[in-house]
Amino acid sequence: MHPIAIVTGGSSNIGWACVRRLAADHAVVIADLRPPVNPLPAGAKFVQIDVTDAAACQQLMADATGEFGLDILVHSAAITAPTRPIEQIPADEWRRLIDVNLTGAFLIAQAAIPALRLARGKVAMIASRAGRTGYAALNASPSGTKAHYAASKAALLSLVKSLAIELAPDGVRVNAIVPGSIEGNMIPQERWPELAARIPLGRLGTPDEIADAVRYLCSDDARYITGHAMDVNGGTWMN
Repeated sequence: MHPIAIVTGGSSNIGWACVRRLAADHAVVIADLRPPVNPLPAGAKFVQIDVTDAAACQQLMADATGEFGLDILVHSAAITAPTRPIEQIPADEWRRLIDVNLTGAFLIAQAAIPALRLARGKVAMIASRAGRTGYAALNASPSGTKAHYAASKAALLSLVKSLAIELAPDGVRVNAIVPGSIEGNMIPQERWPELAARIPLGRLGTPDEIADAVRYLCSDDARYITGHAMDVNGGTWMN
C-alpha cells in the first residue's frame, strides 16, 4: 500500500505537477474546488474542498489519512487578484486573499498535524517570490504591487517556520518552495516574453520544476532540512 499524499490546489498548474510527480509512489488525494481536466494518475482521487472551511479540512484528514497517517502534505491552493495601488484595494478583496492564501494554509496544516505526527510526515507549502519582495510578477511599480497577495505569501513563510519549530520534535519536517515567474494561468501568457527578458536564466519556470523542488524537500535526501524556504526563480531573487 502506498503512503498518502494530499495536494491542495492539485487540479491545475503547480499543484497538478506535484500530483503527477508524487503519484509514482504515493496514493495522492487531490483537494481542490474543481477536479482536474486531465485524467487522474493511477491511485489518485479527487476530493472537493474549500480550504477556508475548517470543518472541511478536518473531514478531509479524517477520510483520507486513516491509521497510517499522512506522509506528504503539499499546500498549493491560492488565489490572486488584479494589480492595483494599495489605496484602491477593496477591504473585501484584501480579506479574501488573506483568507484563502494564509488562513487556508493554517487550517489545512492544523487539521493535518495528528496524521503528520503519526507518519512522521513532510509538508511543502507553495509560497511566492512576492512574499520576499513585496511585489508580484517583477512589477516594482507605484501603480500597484498586489500588496494583499505579497503579504499573504510573506506571512505563509513565517507560518512555515512556526510549524517547523513546533513539529520538529515529532520528526515532521515543514518547508516552503518560493517560486518566481512560472508558466500557468496565474500569469497571462502575453506577459511571458516580457518577463522572460528580465529573468537571468532567460525564461519562465515550469510547474514541473516546482514539483521537482517539492519532491526533493519531501524526500529522504532532505531529511535534515526543515523550516527552509527554497527559492526557485531563475535568478530573480538571490538570498
